[in-house]
Order: sequence, then C-alpha cells, then structure tokens
Amino acid sequence: MAHFFNISSKFFFALTIILIPFRWRLDLWLRPMPPLYSDYTNFQLFLTDITLIYLLTFWLASLILHPRRIQIGNPVIFICLIGLTVAGMVSTYGSVDYILSRYHVFRFILLLLLYLYIVNELQSPLWVIVPIALQIIIQAPVAIGQSFAQSSLGLQPFGEHLLDPQILGTSIIPIDGIRFLRAYGLSDHPNILGGSIAFSLIILFAIILYGKNRSPLFASTIFLISFPALMMTFSRSAWLSFGLATSFMVAFEAFARRWDSIKRASLLGMLSLFVILPIIFQQTSVFEKRVNAGDISSDGPMFERAYLLERGNTLFVEHSTFGIGLSATPLALERRFDNFPLPYQPPHYVPLLVALETGILGGIFYLILFFLPLILFIANWKTYIHKPFVMASLALIFAISIVSLFDYYTWYVTGRMWQWLAWGIFSVALQKASE
Repeated sequence: MAHFFNISSKFFFALTIILIPFRWRLDLWLRPMPPLYSDYTNFQLFLTDITLIYLLTFWLASLILHPRRIQIGNPVIFICLIGLTVAGMVSTYGSVDYILSRYHVFRFILLLLLYLYIVNELQSPLWVIVPIALQIIIQAPVAIGQSFAQSSLGLQPFGEHLLDPQILGTSIIPIDGIRFLRAYGLSDHPNILGGSIAFSLIILFAIILYGKNRSPLFASTIFLISFPALMMTFSRSAWLSFGLATSFMVAFEAFARRWDSIKRASLLGMLSLFVILPIIFQQTSVFEKRVNAGDISSDGPMFERAYLLERGNTLFVEHSTFGIGLSATPLALERRFDNFPLPYQPPHYVPLLVALETGILGGIFYLILFFLPLILFIANWKTYIHKPFVMASLALIFAISIVSLFDYYTWYVTGRMWQWLAWGIFSVALQKASE
C-alpha cells in the first residue's frame, strides 16, 4: 500500500507539471471589487492546486505507512523558503486584504511541502522531463493555431480564453491600425504561456546538449515543433530568458570543449531559424514593433512597467516593515493612489514585489534565493560544468530569474509553481553533485 501511495504521488507530481500553464480554475469565492480585475480578489482553485493537494496527500500517506527520514536539501534554500513562508504569515496582520493573504499563506505552505517532496522523492530527471514534454506538446499547437487564426479555437471547456483582437483587454500588438493577437494557448496570458514554453524548451535543450542515445533526437523533435509557439507569444521577457539561458549552457560546453554538444546545438539553431524565418518574414512589422523598446515613451508596455515600478516603490517605503500582505498589491494600489492611468496590477519586478508584500525580511530571503545559484556557480564552476543536472537546473533558475525582472507571474498563483519547482530541482542537483 505504501508503494501504491508513492507511485500515486509521482503520477500527480507529473500532472502538476503538465498543468502549470492552464488557466482552467474554479472560483471558490467571488469577491468583486471594481475596478480591480476579479482574478486579483477572487478565491480560486486551479488544476495545479488540485493535483498538488493529491500529490501531497498520497506522499503523506506513504510516509505514514513507510516512515523514513525527511531530507531538507540545500540548507540555505530550505531556510530561505521557511523564511519566505513565515514572512508571508506575518504580512497578513497588516494586510489590506487579510483574508486573501491568509489564503495565499496556505498556498505557500503547500509549495514548501512540494519543495520537500522534490528533494526527497525526485530520483530520476525523467519525472520532470516527460511531463514538461507533454506540457509543451499540449500548449504549442494551440498557441500556433491561435496565432494563424487570429482568434480562439473553440477550446473554452479546456480553459481557453474567448479571444478576439478587437475586444479591449485582449493582449494584442497594434500595427498600422491592425490589432494583432498574441498567442495565449490554454493559459491566462501570452506572457505566462511564453514563460512556460521558454522554461520547457530550456529543459529540452539541456537534453539535447547532455542527453545520451536517442534522447537528444526525441527532445530536438519536440523543440523544433514547439519553438514557433514561443515566438508567437511575443513575450519579450520569455525570448530574453530563453536566449540567455541557452547561451549560458552552450558557452560552458564550448569552454569544456565538448564539441559534440556544440555541433548538436549549432544544427538545432540552424533548423530553428529555418522553422521560424517564414513566420518572421510574414509578420515582419509585428516583430519589429515588439522588439523596438528603446524609447519607453513610445512603447506602451515599457511605460506601464516603469509607472508601476515607481508606485510600487512608494508603497514599499510606506510599508517596508511587514509589507502589505501576500497578493494584496492591486487592492493596496487602488486604496493608495487616485487617478491611476492603468489597470491596477502588481509591479512587473518580483524582487520589489516580494519585499512590498512580505516586508523587508521576506525581501532579504528572496534576494538570497535569487543570488545563491550565481554565487554557488562562481565558487564551483570548474566542478559544475561537468555536472549536466546542475547546469540544466542552473539554466532554468537563471531563466526564471530573468523573467522575474520584467514580469510578476513567477510570484503569483500558478507561476509560483515554476519558481518552487526550480528551487527544488536545483537543490536535488546540488545533492547529486556532492555525492
């Protein structure tokens, strides 16, 4: 029976990874607070919440029937995750929406348990690789179809938005009077989908570089099919994170003189370019518009980020001790600032957002987690470049960290799953590297 529960927990762990980008959810408690976007105030249960609860329930049952010592992984990572959770609890006492903040404290406890599960039960990388491959196989065709059709595909029962580029609120790129629809897939926003695809492609790219036998060929096939979907999200943070993370891996493969890996990466790069060039030529003006972010005054999204960052700084200075409460930023902005020119939303800069919501102590714990992988790599790079598991997990964490400097979803709801998953995988990689 203990073995059955353990296998069941692994099955739901795989499902949790597959379902990370999905927007399908249940509204447990509707709390309309106009003009705030309802997702910021409602109590919601996502598919990943359901699978995570099943995962932890089965794992706990297996531990009861077959007691064993619980490992904490890297002690610094574990202490900082404990610190973040405690800081989140403390923030509820001064939260502008204490009920919602307490609900998200419960989510943080589940994520801490997920980290412990990964550290103790993730013995094979296949339990991450296969679900990530399935995730991208599901999302990429939908995203590509939406981009070509410039509308939704009738998949609303599976959580797809009803997409129409002419409807205000839909994420588009304005070009010469035309509203070009960005790909959503089955996610809540193109940036969320772009991040998930980028993170998944980084894992596949690691298999292509470090894999044996036929695994690089398998990963390359999925990579080439899915790569256009990343481009069609038009998520600049996802593009940047993917480019820098893969360049990081390639650079150190070259430094280690593993030329077979470099040949595979070069061939993949040429094939990827061959796949996306027709799309770029067809939509040249859209791509030019999206990458032309040098002048903030002429780039709406960049102007919004700068404005939100300024207002977030003001709130942090006023509530630096205990924070404004987990996930309470939109309501805090609405109560603090009148005549807000944008929809109320968190600043697109996670290091500030963490400190804003959990106070200075939570911000310190997050910054330690943010810089720890870089510090460890600098101190041990001669060893780590010969450890594929470490390099892949480092690339994933770097990619998530880059996205967190331009968007907030890695700190909010389903996006957190990527962040805690990466910390857990990195902790496991460090353990294996020291064996």
